Amino acid sequence: MKAFRFYEPEVPWKLEEVPTPTIGDNDVLVKIKAAGICGSDLHYKHGRMKPGKIPIILGHEIAGVVEEIGSKVRNVNIGDRICVHYIISCGDCVHCSQGNDNRCRNRRSIGHHVDGGFAEYIAIPSRNAFKLPDEIPFEQGAIIGCAVSTAFHALRVGEFQPGDTVAVFGLGGVGMHVVAWARVFGASKIIGVDIVDFKLRLAKEFGADFTINAAEEDPVKEIRYLTDDLGVDVSLEVAGTEKTMEYALLSACESNYASGRVVSVAAQFKPIVIKGMRTLREGALRKSGDHTRDDLRRVIQLVKAKRIDLSKSITHRLPFDKLNYGLEILDEKKENILRAVLIQ
Repeated sequence: MKAFRFYEPEVPWKLEEVPTPTIGDNDVLVKIKAAGICGSDLHYKHGRMKPGKIPIILGHEIAGVVEEIGSKVRNVNIGDRICVHYIISCGDCVHCSQGNDNRCRNRRSIGHHVDGGFAEYIAIPSRNAFKLPDEIPFEQGAIIGCAVSTAFHALRVGEFQPGDTVAVFGLGGVGMHVVAWARVFGASKIIGVDIVDFKLRLAKEFGADFTINAAEEDPVKEIRYLTDDLGVDVSLEVAGTEKTMEYALLSACESNYASGRVVSVAAQFKPIVIKGMRTLREGALRKSGDHTRDDLRRVIQLVKAKRIDLSKSITHRLPFDKLNYGLEILDEKKENILRAVLIQ
């Protein structure tokens, strides 16, 4: 089969002929129909993150059709449409028993520890294959596996309640879906913050009541104004910079005696400075990590029921052999891009 393999940072990923993976008794072989390009793939490209092995086939947003099943597989059949849960968990440790498979002590990640979705086929444990209803296109199924479900999980980590006010810092593939889910969940006020006008305009279509260009005005000051100086109930940092983290913290604070909940969603590669613990008195600072099997199950059902609209989530649909081009436009922001998906 054909697959893109990663060897080292700052070098284009190589399209090569590699053996089609074989499966065990509890595995399935999937013919990949769509694979999303995630912002985290850029971390590998630039060496900010190192994969668990080299060379490796990256890519963790995956949807396709089951082509072969192991002898003990019962949850899916040949021909089923599926999306892939990229967290391979043991199912037995204390975290798995609590429903937190994203914290599994024996966790492996598809597209990090084991070969991922930038290929024609992938072999996965059958429990990582979630049936995709006919109503959901493969391209949406791919991004449901990360960008959409990770955003859903982040709001749950922030203990969102209907009527809460929400600020989202960074309106990329995950941040934009945080905005969309906040609308679905019943936020009373949603504020989107970015420095790209295209994303700010699109955020309004996804459900933001207000948008702020942080390159032109002080977002903390504006959020204070929009919330009667209370700050927001839930503030989510989805850009991965020290400055946006600072904004997120200050935007959730009413005074020295009360604050909301701050959720760090994006990977942070530099130290975060919290200026005094009074900043989060009676509030919380939490780090959201991926999503769970239950999150993915719920998201699939909500998309099927049309509670959330993903029709505008994918701005670029590219042929499989254009992976490096997709990484380039996502990295350099040459075009108005939200999410790019490789279509096979």
